[in-house]
Amino acid sequence: MAPNVLGTDELNENDMLMEELPPEAALDGPPPNADDLLRRTLGTVREERHQAVRRRGRITAVSSTLVVAGVLAGGVWMGQGMGVGGTEDAVLQGTSADGAHLAVRVTETEGGLRLVATVDGVRDGEACWLVVHTKDGRTFTAGSWRAHEGEVTLAGSAMVRAGDVAGVSVVNHDRQPLVTAG
Repeated sequence: MAPNVLGTDELNENDMLMEELPPEAALDGPPPNADDLLRRTLGTVREERHQAVRRRGRITAVSSTLVVAGVLAGGVWMGQGMGVGGTEDAVLQGTSADGAHLAVRVTETEGGLRLVATVDGVRDGEACWLVVHTKDGRTFTAGSWRAHEGEVTLAGSAMVRAGDVAGVSVVNHDRQPLVTAG
């Protein structure tokens, strides 16, 4: 048998293989302070995991708080549009020189006004229109009817905000006011 002698090519090949390996691969057995190193490594891993859990908990708490605040704000906003939360109906009243009486309950809704008018004292058979007058001079017809003897209650609506209302009138066919409230 030939003696165990490596040629130059084989030695160069072994050197190249050894250069690719990290120095830890050449250790024989665990390092002398392996227990301390393992303890420090495990402590670091546990601390990093604990911090990640706390960070996720904080993010979840902040996100939940923002969602709840958004839902509450949306509920308040929607409730205001539906007449909830302390908004009261306005009641306008008026009497004409001829003795006609008008009482109108005005309720603001999401799309404008809802009116319920009670009219009394208008001549029997008169064609009447319930008209809303705004502060800037515009008029909106909220309903119409033919008057009869006694009291008439009429519901109507107009696309105007309650804050813009200057008054409500009952007018005849010639648009002459019969009675005005406001």
